[in-house]
Amino acid sequence: MKIYWTLKSITELKDLSFRERGRRWRSAYKSVFRHWQTWGGLVLCGAFGGAGAYFGGIAGTAIFSGLGGFIYGQIVIHVVLKYYRHRLQGEAN
Repeated sequence: MKIYWTLKSITELKDLSFRERGRRWRSAYKSVFRHWQTWGGLVLCGAFGGAGAYFGGIAGTAIFSGLGGFIYGQIVIHVVLKYYRHRLQGEAN
């Protein structure tokens, strides 16, 4: 599985300007909450933050929440690429 660090890492967006890349990403991102994977990623992100708070205090919360947020971001990109690739490519709905 490829890890996407920025929007520029996504093949469909890498050759676009900063503004166009953001516009296309926002267009696709609005629809990801229709899929269970996105909601599962949010739950996972919260679970990581809670585990960090329980086991590691403030530092653990920050580290585990960051890790959960990273995993959530990867899940969202996966959903966008699976269902909304056409929006990243600039095609209408």
